Amino acid sequence: MNWMEFKKTKLEKLERAKEREEVDEDIIPLLDLINSFDCFVTTSSCSGRIVVLDVPKIGDKLNAKFLGKWHRTVDWKEIVRALEGSSSTTWLISDPPIIHVACRDLECAKALMRIANDSGFRRCGIISLNRFVVEITSFERLEVPLAVNGRIVVSEDYIKILTDFANEKLLRGKEKLERFKAKLLDRKSFLQAL
Repeated sequence: MNWMEFKKTKLEKLERAKEREEVDEDIIPLLDLINSFDCFVTTSSCSGRIVVLDVPKIGDKLNAKFLGKWHRTVDWKEIVRALEGSSSTTWLISDPPIIHVACRDLECAKALMRIANDSGFRRCGIISLNRFVVEITSFERLEVPLAVNGRIVVSEDYIKILTDFANEKLLRGKEKLERFKAKLLDRKSFLQAL
């Protein structure tokens, strides 16, 4: 499949995901901007999130259960309410934004990585040489257990502190997304010429 056919297929998939509301609403303008360049197409993304995740065993993603998931800042009471469903080890996790972008060629991938790095995304690199897929993410992550065997093992005061940190990390990631969008717009003519 040539590049334009590949890109068309990915954009159709993205449109279906938007219709089903499976794409974080606040990242859609950035995805649309990235996809407006002939040499890029997004393959997956998350604008950053805070989750409360019940995990029976470390690494057991298959049996993990979301007790709460937000792509916005949260109140500590929302975390406490989510913990009511705990039955295993329950984690509070704040994930940074992550975007996967397939690039037409290596030169396009390098240009995208430079712009992402300049925007503050320090964890950025080619994760697949097939279609030169670039992963753009950063270090704003928090992961801490709040309950073990379904029993909360931290105080409400500590949950309040952790919630503040999770919210701050989430907002820092979203600020980087805005900087990334601005830098893409600043370099629009350069990217269109690739």
